[in-house]
Amino acid sequence: AASFGDTCRFFSSKSGDKQISLSQYVKQMKPGQKYIYYLSGESKDSVSKSPFLERLLKKGYDVLYFVDPIDEYLSNHLSEFEVDKETKYKLMSASKEGLKIGDDDEKEKKKERALKEEFSALTDWFKDALTGKVEKVSMSKRLQASPAIIVTGQYGWTANMERIMKAQALNDPQKY
Repeated sequence: AASFGDTCRFFSSKSGDKQISLSQYVKQMKPGQKYIYYLSGESKDSVSKSPFLERLLKKGYDVLYFVDPIDEYLSNHLSEFEVDKETKYKLMSASKEGLKIGDDDEKEKKKERALKEEFSALTDWFKDALTGKVEKVSMSKRLQASPAIIVTGQYGWTANMERIMKAQALNDPQKY
């Protein structure tokens, strides 16, 4: 029997103009891939150009595009997809804190630690400059070409969900 999650269809970074199910996504995952990656946004075009995808796409991962407002609600309630009793995959937002790509070896981790140390003065400067405006400033390896991004907290709303909620409040900041 098909699960609720499998009845949904999404565009992805590799599907072109065709929508795919979660089962189809899982069948074409890279060997050893542990997560179902997704990014929510206003349109397929804007999501496909997002800097949040840089490293995932460079590593050859397929990313689901959640571009319908209902997808945003779905992502808050569908945290994993069960293929069978032994196989489950967690959904991982490319725009939230804690993105795990799962392909880091010890050499990459050592390089990351060295970069964090090298740029600690810069991150400290940003923390001071942005005090009260951001929760945290940290180095990240999720980017390849872009200099910086603002990431949503692990349990916070994505920028797309904030946009949806503001639209529902009829642009009245008192309701939001």
